[in-house]
Amino acid sequence: MGQMADGAQLQRAFAGATVHDCFNILTVLVILPLEVITGFLDKLVVAITPDEMEEKEDNSLEGLKVIIAPISDRIIKANKKVIEEMALGVHETCDYYYPVVCVDGIEDYKNCAAKCPEGGEVGVDCGRVGGITCSKDFGCPAFFQDGATQSEDNVSAGVCLFLSIVLLVVCLMGLVNVLQRGLNGLSTRIIYKATNVNGLLAMIFGCGITILVQSSSITTSVLTPLVGIGVIQLEQMFPLTLGANIGTTVTGLLAAAVTDSVEALQVALAHLFFNVFGIM
Repeated sequence: MGQMADGAQLQRAFAGATVHDCFNILTVLVILPLEVITGFLDKLVVAITPDEMEEKEDNSLEGLKVIIAPISDRIIKANKKVIEEMALGVHETCDYYYPVVCVDGIEDYKNCAAKCPEGGEVGVDCGRVGGITCSKDFGCPAFFQDGATQSEDNVSAGVCLFLSIVLLVVCLMGLVNVLQRGLNGLSTRIIYKATNVNGLLAMIFGCGITILVQSSSITTSVLTPLVGIGVIQLEQMFPLTLGANIGTTVTGLLAAAVTDSVEALQVALAHLFFNVFGIM
């Protein structure tokens, strides 16, 4: 979208962007039927994981969260407990979580989102939060409101979604503009030659970059405009994307490694093997 002004650049960028999509779709079309018929992924991850895992004292995985959380948690913070309890069938509808209640109308973590003591009364001894909750470290976010209904929380979530999409588009267009201005002449030729390497090396490079940023989407979002302006060859986008798909599984493996859940480790390994077998 950031390169719509130039037809040739848009064509190259669109082709580069769909490489990731095509790989995932084709891999699902091949791996999913095999898994349904044989269950080989399930059997593989069960065979290589232990029956039990030792408990960890610290189950936190920081990474980019250290940078992002102070900003995002002050804007909006999703209540993961709602998703978990709904999935487990603890509550059939979201009506249980509404309206939002804070003790004495004080909007902070202790009075709104802290766990209710046994036998405690909501509104007196503890609060109640819905889809938007408060953070222990940063308090209640800007879109949190005492007394909010489910429809009001939905509106807040929709506003945040709209703003995030606008911000994403603006940032991508800015990225394209900066790349077009900065990568001219000699610098373009240097990057073009540097990325014109063996496919295996390109995969390793893509994997390494993705491990650093913890997201294959970020890697492909940066590479796509480079393909559009001709700095990276379209043919090199494929091995870079394959490497990015391997790199993105490392985040899940790290998250699973700091938990005491065998199931979490099995899911992370299944994600890894799905991408490895897809590449093969």
